[in-house]
Amino acid sequence: MLTTINEINQFFEHRSVRLGMNFGLSRMEQLLAKLGNPHKELKYIHLAGSNGKGSTLHYIKEMMIAEGYTIASFTSPYLEKMNEQLKINDEMIQDEDFVAVFQLLWPVIQEMDEAGNGPTQFEILTAMAFCYFKNCKVDIVLLEAGLGGRLDSTNVIEPLLSIITSISLEHTNILGNTLAEIASEKAGIIKKGAPIVSGVTEEEPAQVIQQKAQSLKAPYFQLTKDIVIRNLEQREAVQSFTFAFRDTVLEQLELQMLGRHQVDNAALAVAAVVLLQDSFTVSEESIRKGLREAKWNGRFEKIQDKPTIILDGAHNPAGIGVLIQTLKERYPKQNYRFVFSALRDKNYSEMIRLVDDVASDIFFTEFTHERAEKATVLYETSDAKQKHIDFNWQTCLTHALAAEEDEIVVVTGSLYFLSLVRGYMKEHKDKV
Repeated sequence: MLTTINEINQFFEHRSVRLGMNFGLSRMEQLLAKLGNPHKELKYIHLAGSNGKGSTLHYIKEMMIAEGYTIASFTSPYLEKMNEQLKINDEMIQDEDFVAVFQLLWPVIQEMDEAGNGPTQFEILTAMAFCYFKNCKVDIVLLEAGLGGRLDSTNVIEPLLSIITSISLEHTNILGNTLAEIASEKAGIIKKGAPIVSGVTEEEPAQVIQQKAQSLKAPYFQLTKDIVIRNLEQREAVQSFTFAFRDTVLEQLELQMLGRHQVDNAALAVAAVVLLQDSFTVSEESIRKGLREAKWNGRFEKIQDKPTIILDGAHNPAGIGVLIQTLKERYPKQNYRFVFSALRDKNYSEMIRLVDDVASDIFFTEFTHERAEKATVLYETSDAKQKHIDFNWQTCLTHALAAEEDEIVVVTGSLYFLSLVRGYMKEHKDKV
């Protein structure tokens, strides 16, 4: 029996390497059945998407917290500590509770392992979330799909509402080689009769999602067609917009999360809250307060001035494109120094091509993870004139930070990489 959080972390690390990603719902359903199906006693909003699902989830959470609801959230990956993935309101699960919930699952994990059908790391975490949230008697669970949707371990629920934030080419070896194929996988979270809110506006994938919704008689609402954004204003530390959906018009909604994409994410979140008004009433005051106060670490997060350091979890070409757009909006006259590392199963070649076009310098490095790409491969992929390589990411970061005060240092490429950098920067704030 594992008795400490460190032992459980090591167990998960070893299990991730040994079992990897193994999709399908049969193991998850078997695991939950042996636990008494705790997931069936909860209410859900289910979120999937290539980018933006974490931010959209966070906006919903803050609006509903402002109204006084108790909100559970399950997200992935984490930035600094695994506990972050299981939260009640803004508080992550405590170590002792994490250990207790894991120990509840341990006999079932052993039984399934012995039968040759052992659950993956993510399946165990998802089941832990269901058990923990059930015991905490939360009002609703905001559940983020890990990868894809149709065969993701979270897709065992019957949600009140589903959200698909965006579609881009990612995990093509698993999800498909076209936007339509990937949209089909994401659309697997749509359930019969449950409304679907979509931020997908490209015609081909949007059509796939709409057809899936129609086949399941799920009311379908799309950004730009049904959910309208007007009067967008971007200022130094805040942006505002007018939201229009059905009979609801809310003017001058303010966000402190920066970037045009965050307006889209916020609009999807507000639409979801509006659709659920019969079950969970949220006042205009709470909508405004929640949007205004929402923060999401690792999403265009400025952690230092002189030089300015931005941490951004962009992990695919679409995310990098949005990051670059936001940099140009916020810092149009500065040079950008990038610190970059990525997972090998991501489209890092296209990500690097986009960074090459705007970077004054790129520093390539690597980190310890079973899916991390080698720094040499990343370096050789780049055509940048000013590119550097350092196999130790800490020293790489130090070299990148030797920047002029008016330069912007951007750390990006992987949320897993970002989690290491963010923890290191907080611990060594006075030394880097």
